[in-house]
Amino acid sequence: MFKQFKTKNLFFCAALGINAQNADEWSKYAEKQMRGDRSQSKIEMTIKTPNWERTLEIDSDVEGKNLALSTITSPAKEKGIRTLRIDNNMWNYFPKLKRKVAVSSSMLLASWMGSDFTNDDILKASSMAEDYQHKFLPNKKLNGKDYRVIENMAKTNAKVMWPKIVTYASPTDCLPRQYHYFDKENKLKRVLTMDEIKNFDGHKVPSFWTMQPQDDFKKKTTIKYKTMSFKTKFESQHFTQKNLTDY
Repeated sequence: MFKQFKTKNLFFCAALGINAQNADEWSKYAEKQMRGDRSQSKIEMTIKTPNWERTLEIDSDVEGKNLALSTITSPAKEKGIRTLRIDNNMWNYFPKLKRKVAVSSSMLLASWMGSDFTNDDILKASSMAEDYQHKFLPNKKLNGKDYRVIENMAKTNAKVMWPKIVTYASPTDCLPRQYHYFDKENKLKRVLTMDEIKNFDGHKVPSFWTMQPQDDFKKKTTIKYKTMSFKTKFESQHFTQKNLTDY
């Protein structure tokens, strides 16, 4: 059975230009599909806790690895709040207060707007393909489905928030279905599950994400990608502090 599973992986991923036995190529392929060179998305984020639930509508713009801008468009209470990242620098802008606040790098692991996603997640500050070393672990069955398992260990010079992430990738499309995030003590802290593959501008992307903290199963945050464009072009001043406050 393992041999058959391995052969199917090899055939399908080879058709996509991926060496089925090379974990680096799996990571590069997934990142190219899900991030591309740039993207513009409309996202619906729902935050659930034991005491309350709320939904945010967000515009997310990303250029390469170093530029990102998110804007809350709904509800009215948070509308216009923006977060900008330029390289390793980050700022939040609160329009009702007309105030721009610098966010230190130590805050990248902090919750974004009370969700279970961090500033690092929303602004895509790290690259799985570039910042981690990859190797295959034994295949596993999860919820009745077979997965290729990839261990991603942070490179010594990489400025990343998680020292180890384990990917569970589907052999049918070579895309991740789960990320397991481990802290410095090798303790599993959270699990990101990704479902509902959609085609956006020729890119296959999981469009429904669920982030589940492992220390409190009464909480979770979901993200739904309503639209996503990889063919967008941003103006030269788009990712600037001036544009951050001129919205």
